[in-house]
Amino acid sequence: MTMNKQMTVRNGNGNGVAVAGERWLNDQEIEFVKKQFFPPNTKDNMEVQYCLEVAKQFNLNPITKQIYFVPRKAQDDNGVWHEKIEPLVGRDGFLAIAHRTGAFGGIETISTIKEVPIRENGQWKMKKDLVGICKVWRTDSEMPFIVEVAYGEYVQTKKDGEPTKFWSSKPDTMIKKVAESQALRKAFNISGLYSPEEVGVGIDDRGNVTIDVETVDASIDVQAENQKLVEQEMAALNQLGLTCEFKDGYVKVVGKTYGKTEQLKTLGYSYSSNKQIWVKKLS
Repeated sequence: MTMNKQMTVRNGNGNGVAVAGERWLNDQEIEFVKKQFFPPNTKDNMEVQYCLEVAKQFNLNPITKQIYFVPRKAQDDNGVWHEKIEPLVGRDGFLAIAHRTGAFGGIETISTIKEVPIRENGQWKMKKDLVGICKVWRTDSEMPFIVEVAYGEYVQTKKDGEPTKFWSSKPDTMIKKVAESQALRKAFNISGLYSPEEVGVGIDDRGNVTIDVETVDASIDVQAENQKLVEQEMAALNQLGLTCEFKDGYVKVVGKTYGKTEQLKTLGYSYSSNKQIWVKKLS
């Protein structure tokens, strides 16, 4: 069953699409963006500079909502939770990048119900799902770049497993946006950027960012989760008659460590000869 097409543009001249010029933001506009388009109480730190640099490198304008600076909570490879601001690019931002190459030949997006492979109880099976399919053409390639994404793979859920507000009220729109963002990235070799829909952030009809507070991601208590990790480290060190302190992402061993080198190395600690302490980086 094929559902409605969202958009078809089969010419490369950019008619009907706002394409940003080569000039980015001047100093006054940058200060305006810092005040108006970053989360409240954001400090002018490295995260802000990183977000602005990404926007500049891709010539994306936060004022026209081609790129968003969104607070998120994420877990690193060591299980430590961080609060950080991420640059996220909407579908229109990816389209602006595509048009600017001069090689954009068109985009077509549909949604359909089709069977997709899923894994349940350790077994693979085919199951019907809502699938977004996007084709992107380049003027220098005969074949389109095609991406298919399944609703079940990207839907954001609450703790009870039910879809969050945007995914329950606009599933067709959300899955198409994911497909479009991925297809445009694939066709124009765009790396390091993600769309809001891929990471659980919604964009309302006015183009404003909405973080659904019902998502598991948004409900994480960063300090509490990190404290659990520190308590685990403390429990392991207690077995060696030691304790620890946690600061700025590092666990520092406290106590007499003589004769315990191998045990500390096994736990992932390393010795800092400058400070003469055993430490372990958790973030």
